[in-house]
Amino acid sequence: LARQEIGVYDLRNGAKKMCGIVSILSSGRDLFDRVEILEEMLSKISHRGPDANGRVHLLNQALFGHCRLAIIDIEHGAQPMQSTDGRFTLVFNGEIYNFIEIRESLIKEGYPVLTYSDTEVLLQLLIQKRENALPLLNGMFAFVFHDRDTNDWIAARDQFGIKPLYFSKLDEELLFASEIKAILSHPLVCAKRNEAALQQYLTFQCCLDENTLFNNIYKIRPGHLIKGNGAKI
Repeated sequence: LARQEIGVYDLRNGAKKMCGIVSILSSGRDLFDRVEILEEMLSKISHRGPDANGRVHLLNQALFGHCRLAIIDIEHGAQPMQSTDGRFTLVFNGEIYNFIEIRESLIKEGYPVLTYSDTEVLLQLLIQKRENALPLLNGMFAFVFHDRDTNDWIAARDQFGIKPLYFSKLDEELLFASEIKAILSHPLVCAKRNEAALQQYLTFQCCLDENTLFNNIYKIRPGHLIKGNGAKI
């Protein structure tokens, strides 16, 4: 019955579930000592994806983690997802509603799409078009897409902001996560109140622009993307 209900609600406790993503990016820094930290970050959002979790470690570049709620192509949609040559990595939370149409278009253009996973379709579209892929997407999504050869990355959110994505810039690292508490579990992140954002919240019932209630933790705004190289935005 839970699967018949599209897997969105845990019928035992009524809790809403969805996928969750975390990432630590660096500019050539050795991240072996951050693997346990990534595991801790992922554990903070494990409730978002009960079906599977995965990790990818790109030497001296990035760590990616994902907890999955399996909905589309359950067998083939495991994440983090990488291209067949290992160059590109994607962590993605959401659904691409028009992925069948995009899949057919990619195949007609000669690009390989091996499964019916919307994650693979999104990965292949980003490989071919980078940020120009975003206007083609109809869906709810938050993702981080990374190129191992250049250490360039793109992080983006759907136009309505249905799926959350937060980030924090440290001296040598850049953090992404689906929830703020995952970022706060990093030992170098201080849970300090953002006074200006608090005043915004008390006035408007929301934090404006990229602000959150925590200093040095920001949200990607709905319909926006950020991109950079390594730990640089």
